[in-house]
Order: sequence, then C-alpha cells, then structure tokens
Amino acid sequence: MEGHDPRDPYLAPTAATAAAIPPEAVGEPAAKVRRFFNWLIDKAVIWGLLVLVVALYTVFVDDTLASWMETAPWWGDYAVTGLLILGYYTVMEGLFGVTVGKLITGTRVVDEAGLPLSFPRALLRSLCRIIPFEIFSVLLSDDANPRGWHDSLPRTRVVMRRPRSKPLPPESSGR
Repeated sequence: MEGHDPRDPYLAPTAATAAAIPPEAVGEPAAKVRRFFNWLIDKAVIWGLLVLVVALYTVFVDDTLASWMETAPWWGDYAVTGLLILGYYTVMEGLFGVTVGKLITGTRVVDEAGLPLSFPRALLRSLCRIIPFEIFSVLLSDDANPRGWHDSLPRTRVVMRRPRSKPLPPESSGR
C-alpha cells in the first residue's frame, strides 16, 4: 500500500505467504497404472492380514471370530474392513511413507511440499479412503497428475521414489 504509515494501529496485519510449490518440484507423479497396482497389492495385503488375524484367533482362542465373520451383517463387514484400512494405511504411510504396494511399485506418499507425512495427515488420508466410491476419484482425475480425494483433501501426493535417471552423456575420448 502506497502512502501508508507502518505504525498505524488501524492497519490490517500482513503476513508473508509461502509460494506454492509446483507438483513437478515435489517429485514425478505416479501414473494411474502404478496407483492401481498399489491399490490392488494393498487390498491383497489387507485381506491377508484379516485372514491371518482370524486364523491366529481361531488357533489360540476359539472359533467365535471366524463364525462371526461368516455370518456378519453388511455393516459389520464394512466396519471391520474400515478399521483394517485405517490401521494399515495410517501406520504404514505415517511411519514409513510407503505401503507394501507402494514399496513394490516404487512410489511413496508425501505432503504437497515433498516432505514425509505427519501421523495426523496419514490418518486423514486413511479416513478419506473410507468414503464410498472414493477409488473412482483417482480414475476420473487428471492423467498427468492423478489425485483422488484421499490425496486432495489431506493435501498429499503419490510420487515416484526415485527420480528418473538421466542418460549419461557420451564419453569424450580426449586421448
């Protein structure tokens, strides 16, 4: 503001704003195909964990959990699956920045500044995965930078773990 007195007590306070970081500066976005395989692998791991927990409970305690799982109402199945999704993704992404699927496909999850996720942000990201039809949000997103609701709401990105290596320049033989 031109002609203003910085000592004016009625002047609105100002604050420096952080410049937006372009997505390409954070890392190369993971393609939809990789993200689909992340989802597929992680679903298999989650179901494997469920089977393991039920089997261990059956062996060491009794078979009530297995019986309940066979006859569970739809909401019970949804609740158990939701809790597994919350636990798996929050712990894996909050502690390591990757899940088993991301580890296999060479991707990782970061915040919009390219930093590892905080635990609360990982929890929010996991909660967004429980939104019905959320998986379609990635499929319907931009091909160049696919982001689902579980990315846009907590402001995260899935990027390649290692940047593409540039080809080495041809050696000049100055002998």
